[in-house]
Amino acid sequence: MIPKESRGYLIVATLSKSFYTGAVECIKSLKDEVPDAQVAFFTHEMYVKDEDRHLFDHLFTPAPVHNRAKLWALPMSPFEYTTYLDADSFVCSDEIEEVWEHLDNAGEDVDVLMSENRPYNAKVVLFQDSHQNNGEARELNHWDQDHVNLALEGKAHIFRWHCGMFTWRKNDRTQKLWKEWLRYYRNHNESTDGSGRRDKSGVDPYPRSLAYWDTFAFWRVLHEQPDLKINIQRMPKDAKYNYVTGYRETELRYGEEYAVFHYTIPPELVHEETYNETSIDPTCGSLELLK
Repeated sequence: MIPKESRGYLIVATLSKSFYTGAVECIKSLKDEVPDAQVAFFTHEMYVKDEDRHLFDHLFTPAPVHNRAKLWALPMSPFEYTTYLDADSFVCSDEIEEVWEHLDNAGEDVDVLMSENRPYNAKVVLFQDSHQNNGEARELNHWDQDHVNLALEGKAHIFRWHCGMFTWRKNDRTQKLWKEWLRYYRNHNESTDGSGRRDKSGVDPYPRSLAYWDTFAFWRVLHEQPDLKINIQRMPKDAKYNYVTGYRETELRYGEEYAVFHYTIPPELVHEETYNETSIDPTCGSLELLK
């Protein structure tokens, strides 16, 4: 059994104060259901309210002013066993704690348990690289059976894993995975041409429109580095622990209720409360700037 003192939850809220507000509500809901849950929280010191500090068992500041700061934070988890939750999650039941049992039952050779994407509820799932489509990389439509067939025939790629909730054990393989995830993401979004201008050439031979998604960087690490020998398995009854807005009720097997509801903070609110500095990208921020 995974001991309580060795496990905890990791939550990141950076770039926009709306993420901080959402994260605090997430942590409150977790501690309402599991009062002794340990939380590692990565955020900006300027966002932290004194009345919230008791919620954070481990508070990490400064953090990058970026909407993908979680990629920077993951290898710094203070726990031997960690569950990552997006800031826009709400814990509805103490059954969230079942994830530790699932990881324990999976065996020592399983590194990460993740939930799977539901194609009908995802913005991007299928795509082709330029070698698969006569030199033109493109996104595909999950509702188009011809496009689905391309994936089934091995002529297209598919994003399997949802990166908004997962549980892992800290070891050399997972530590390397997190660092490579960040490296790939930065390569996709910070590549420059000869004049120093960003050109997203680091995405080739894949659709350049995928650069924004951390899911793409995660997929690419797994696709291109099998030598990592990372063992990722599907979380049993995964929708229960990552029930995303738009999911069908039939995703909840055996008539169970969801333990975590994963919603979306309104984009207009994120934009209104985004940290504003002329030196950073207003959409994503900067992984160089720490606050």
